[in-house]
Amino acid sequence: MNAVAIAAANSYRPAQVRGALHTIYKSLGLDPENPFEGYIEPGMRVFIKPNWVASRWRLSCDHTDSLYCVITHPAVIEAVADSVAKALKGSGEIIIADNPSIDADFEELMAFTGIRRLESKYNVPCHIYDLRPLVCKDLKDYGKRDKMAPQPGDPNGEVQLNLGKESLLHDVDSTLFRGVFDEREETVAAHTGDTQLYTMSGSLYNSDVYISIPKLKTHQKVGTTLNLKGQVGAMTRKNQLVHWRIGSPETGGDEYPDRESWERAQRAAVTHRGAHPGNDTIWRMVVDLYKSLLTRERRYFTVIDGIMGGEGQGPFCPTSKHSNVLIGGFDFLLADIAATRYMGIDPQKIKYLQYFIEQMPADYRQNPVYLQGELRPDFFTSPSPYADFEVPFAWRHIKVREIQLRS
Repeated sequence: MNAVAIAAANSYRPAQVRGALHTIYKSLGLDPENPFEGYIEPGMRVFIKPNWVASRWRLSCDHTDSLYCVITHPAVIEAVADSVAKALKGSGEIIIADNPSIDADFEELMAFTGIRRLESKYNVPCHIYDLRPLVCKDLKDYGKRDKMAPQPGDPNGEVQLNLGKESLLHDVDSTLFRGVFDEREETVAAHTGDTQLYTMSGSLYNSDVYISIPKLKTHQKVGTTLNLKGQVGAMTRKNQLVHWRIGSPETGGDEYPDRESWERAQRAAVTHRGAHPGNDTIWRMVVDLYKSLLTRERRYFTVIDGIMGGEGQGPFCPTSKHSNVLIGGFDFLLADIAATRYMGIDPQKIKYLQYFIEQMPADYRQNPVYLQGELRPDFFTSPSPYADFEVPFAWRHIKVREIQLRS
């Protein structure tokens, strides 16, 4: 159950996707023809979460590329959902849902991916939900709560969790916390003292099985965004998610790396707040999200979409990376660690991964990784950069060459 499998797929053609999944399932000891039999039982609710962060390329990006280096490709979602429906044997429910960026146009996203046809494909109910209770109709209004438009959100409600002293934000001064909106009162109130609140989609929280299908992608604020960072899309109240502390280190903040950067931002039309390795806040939030997820027992599986990954200025403005793989496993954390290493990045340089690595009872490098069906005991210790993703310049220290220097 702790193994991670990596398999090649050169395109999103259905035969390529299913061939890679066949290799993954076989490597993990599953029946490739019915991989979830016995793991997903008839009558269960299965929640499938892709990365649907955006519906179009942002105008603030300095280039354009395929949107599929930003979001999960529907061919991967469909292939996984097909196996889920087969295991349910006509009884149960499939929910495919995400909480995209507040400015994403969900119907535009549905039209672009064509994914809504899955709602009528199976012999069990299949629902596709936009989990957001608030949306931004115009990007110029981003961050202004009173300009947001309300919408129904998750039809199965939401569940509020309080991590209390277990939160990594518990002992951090909350007075400078910043969430999605300029109005910081809600963010500060949600993370002061023993009150450490996160509100999760009810569809996800009450699911029996959670299948995550993130994108293999770099991220300007945390280094990489895969399963754990992707849990931002499982949360319905985004303003509870602390992304940085306002200001620069000179005033107790980590919104900018130094005073000079803060001063330049005051004159800039486009800013990149919190987008640097010195952001000591957001990685703590990512740890909290994974802890929140584990407060309820359920079954897990992940398929990370790296057929076309996103390198460089992720999560919104990456460049396409034809890494040509899918990465699968039962454990989100172990899959993220292996995927990060496959990207040519040292997992111990990603703060939220390093936190959990330090909690492990044994060396994470002992966990088995299969590469194209072959067990690779040297996967983590090999000097190979594998896919060798580019990262933002400020994050250059996380690249695999640092592993080589320590070995």
